[in-house]
Amino acid sequence: MNERTAVLFLVLCVAALLGLIELEKVFEEEKIAKKERKVAELKKQKEDREKAKAIDDKIFKVRIKHDGRPETNIATVILDAGGSYDPNKVDKLIFEWKQVAGKTVYLEPNPSSPRVAFNAGPGEYKFEITLTDGYGTIIKDVKTVHILEETNDLPVLETRVLAK
Repeated sequence: MNERTAVLFLVLCVAALLGLIELEKVFEEEKIAKKERKVAELKKQKEDREKAKAIDDKIFKVRIKHDGRPETNIATVILDAGGSYDPNKVDKLIFEWKQVAGKTVYLEPNPSSPRVAFNAGPGEYKFEITLTDGYGTIIKDVKTVHILEETNDLPVLETRVLAK
């Protein structure tokens, strides 16, 4: 091997080494980018779970009480805005409940009461309450009620075999 070939070989080795170093940087950058994507994906999943929980927390769940009578598959639900008030203390408040989703129910005593009740079977029901003061200022809220099926545990079956 002459001196020229040795220099050329040395240059090729240095170039290969620099190429490997550069390739290692690319792999490391890709590894970091992949980790960042995974972290972002996990963060998004967590945010989605929190949003779903927040929505779920706004749904009031009512379970129909087990009374031993399958034909009475209803629950009584009370919607109460009676704690509402006007800071001015002299303004008259006007309440108006309106059902906006679900199988139609009858609000008792009437939709203009601060506190209303209804009887309903399993399903989701949504109500909007509008509160107006004497000056026409309006504020609204929406309540969602999910009535769950009546629970019914399996009976316990005990059998015996006897012989004489």
